[in-house]
Amino acid sequence: MSIVDPPTSLSRLLRLVGLVSVVSSSASVELFHHRCVAALVVLSWLGWAGWVVMPAREWRLERICLCAMAIGGGLTVAQSLGSGITALATVFIALGLLSSPLWFGLMIAASTSVFMCVSVLVAGARPKALLGLLVGVVVVGMAGWSRRQARIGAERNRVLVEQNRIIRAERDRAAALAERGRIARDMHDVLAHTLGGLVLQLDAADALLEAGEVGQAAERVKASHRLAVSGLADARDVVSTLRSGGFDTAAELRRMVDEHRAAGGQVAERFDVAVDPANEQAAVALTRAVQEALTNARKHAPGQPVTLTLREDGRSIEAIVSNPLAAQLMPLGCSGSGAGLLGMRERIEAAGGTLAAGKEGGRWTVRILLPGR
Repeated sequence: MSIVDPPTSLSRLLRLVGLVSVVSSSASVELFHHRCVAALVVLSWLGWAGWVVMPAREWRLERICLCAMAIGGGLTVAQSLGSGITALATVFIALGLLSSPLWFGLMIAASTSVFMCVSVLVAGARPKALLGLLVGVVVVGMAGWSRRQARIGAERNRVLVEQNRIIRAERDRAAALAERGRIARDMHDVLAHTLGGLVLQLDAADALLEAGEVGQAAERVKASHRLAVSGLADARDVVSTLRSGGFDTAAELRRMVDEHRAAGGQVAERFDVAVDPANEQAAVALTRAVQEALTNARKHAPGQPVTLTLREDGRSIEAIVSNPLAAQLMPLGCSGSGAGLLGMRERIEAAGGTLAAGKEGGRWTVRILLPGR
């Protein structure tokens, strides 16, 4: 709800009660013997009545009504008790309203005070009465100012709550997008690794069958079956991997090397240090990046020996996957969309590391740098 929302039914009812009280306390036969005083009193009544029934968000009409109440009520304070109520109410309303600027409220309050002083002085009242009236104006004005500040504070709190809600929604959306991206990268790594191996195994089995080597072809088919089963298990575990404790990086790397060899590839391992990344996110990023690098080597340079090296310099772990470039473009090398290398880099950078991939002296080399413990 805005602080300048239209008045409620209860608010209008209270305004009407105030108008009735003012009219009932001011109406008398003696009052109408003085035409100027009667005209001013009626002017204050009309201003109050307009304030009661004015349409919502008619700020200009509201200001006109306050001016009428200030003039009519302030100049007849000494002649009518109801006008005193109207004058004090005008001061409270002017300083408490947020639909009008502060300068307007201060102007109305000051004008009403001046009109009240003029009325009291013209009527020849005692200075003590004037002082009491001014004290009442100050007290009512402070109450109106406090109401204004309270409504400003309530509006600020409402805005803060709304901003916090928007921030939480955006944060949840960003977290969901990040989670979907992580799962997509995991699924890509698992499926690309498994399906790439299956293609190579089945191609080899087909070639062996054409050559009449049924026994070796059968072995290739069995290896394809084992690779498919392993890939299915990886796909089932991909979402829960980061949440499950005890992720064994060394065992995962060993399994990937074995699968690469089972698919007909060659891997030379050079593990100079124990595999101990800074956290599970870094461990998963390292294993998935190595898996993608082995898959790419199998796709783009089948049959070429791959070197997997792990190093540590005290604060970080470096993994290097390297293989000779193929003499010609392989058919399977055209099947990718390029998302694998991008996913590797995003995953490593999210874990606080860096990844570089490119040609180095006739070899394709992937360098992965991650923080150690």
